[in-house]
Amino acid sequence: MRRGFRKSGTLLPSFCLLLAFFSPATELFAQGPKTLQPYLAQNKLYALHKPGSWKVAETVETNFFRIRIDSPDGQSAVDFAWVRNTQGVNALRYLLAYRQYLSRTWPDISLSEVCASPDDQRAVALVTFRIGGVKITGKYYFESSPRTLSAQGFYAPESEFASQRVLLLNVMASMAFIKNDNPPEVGEAPQYYRPRMNLRTADDRSLQVKVPLDWDFMAGGGKVVTGARGGAPGFLFTAFEGNPMLPGNHLAKGIIGARYMPPAQALAHVLQGFQHRNVRILASQPDPDSARELAMRIRRQGDAQDVLASWTSSSGLACVGAFKVINATPSMTGLWFTLMAGIWAPEKDTFLFIPALEEIAGSFSIHDEYAKRYILAGLERLRQLQAQTAAAIQDLNRAREQNQREWEDRQRRKEFIDSKWDDYRRGQSYWVSELEGGKVYATDSWGTRDTVTGDYYEGRAYNWTNFEGENPRYRESMREISSYELQQLGAVRR
Repeated sequence: MRRGFRKSGTLLPSFCLLLAFFSPATELFAQGPKTLQPYLAQNKLYALHKPGSWKVAETVETNFFRIRIDSPDGQSAVDFAWVRNTQGVNALRYLLAYRQYLSRTWPDISLSEVCASPDDQRAVALVTFRIGGVKITGKYYFESSPRTLSAQGFYAPESEFASQRVLLLNVMASMAFIKNDNPPEVGEAPQYYRPRMNLRTADDRSLQVKVPLDWDFMAGGGKVVTGARGGAPGFLFTAFEGNPMLPGNHLAKGIIGARYMPPAQALAHVLQGFQHRNVRILASQPDPDSARELAMRIRRQGDAQDVLASWTSSSGLACVGAFKVINATPSMTGLWFTLMAGIWAPEKDTFLFIPALEEIAGSFSIHDEYAKRYILAGLERLRQLQAQTAAAIQDLNRAREQNQREWEDRQRRKEFIDSKWDDYRRGQSYWVSELEGGKVYATDSWGTRDTVTGDYYEGRAYNWTNFEGENPRYRESMREISSYELQQLGAVRR
């Protein structure tokens, strides 16, 4: 039976790396799928897409497996590694251990911008080293589980990193393990969202932005909200006044009728006010530079954050978005305001929408008359979202993680059914005594054995065929379990 692909170990690259790596690389995104060719490993273990001239190399050691996809000159690569987690190592410790491993090849390798999730199960770091006098830069992602440690990364010459990273990310996102005995056909490269676009100008000529032909477009007064019908994808640059003296929903008029809210809370309030549901703030990172710039411009204290959020749109579509939110704290009268700029896309296959969203965000410009009021930080800081929110950005992949959990649940159910059939064929069963604190008795074709004391009870009443669960020592009907359940019970006790 064909079961298809399961995505490789860590899930970070699959959805959100492209969201975080905003850069002027739209042409490369558009050309990426055309330059990639399918590759199926000789051992039929995995498949991926790569440039035709790039080479795939494997390293297999005891409890360690590594795949590296190298450019012809050896200065650019995508790197995957997996190792058994036999000592309960977390992602940060594995990050340091993997750096030591890489230093065998590049003794001058160094780490920077190291971030970790609150539970230390995921980590990210920039790496730099030299290959033949050429300075190389890259990024690695690490993930730990009770059984496995994984590392995924990519690197390129520093001078070419911005232009190559889109291609490298495409290669990384295409990696998949094959979970069936008969190799399936290798699928097509990712089909990115590439709509036809026009440069549109607000009626008052306060701004202009390139948008797809079929998108809704509302613009004026230096503000714009534009997006596809149905809730995603989209782009906005807008502002709201906070006025606690006007309670209620006045968002359509540009007013938040509530007391001051911090940036992330203000974003959630706005999303909910436009009838979106299940709003979640996935990550928020302070931006002190934008806050200081606001304070200098208006002589009033500011608060700025880069925010990742997810929600269900009013039409029922699961969305995820990245926003810059800049607040001016309340005046003596309690009035405040917030500026919001950002992009969003369907939560499923977010990375397919990034080329178009980047082109839209990069084309946005505002008339000088409005720039001083609304351009407080610009979109450049939004493009740096990965470095600021890497500790939590993996939450965008929970849909794929759910698929993985469902697959594992199916495997557990299959193992349970297989164990019952195996017990039947071998003429064995297992029984748990609650009176004896969970002691296990094993029944075979000749009798019943106490697995703790070794005592054996023979006779017709105790063999597998006739035994009905009566405890040999006490008046108790014991509970029957399979060999699979016995194995799980032993794992829990350890």
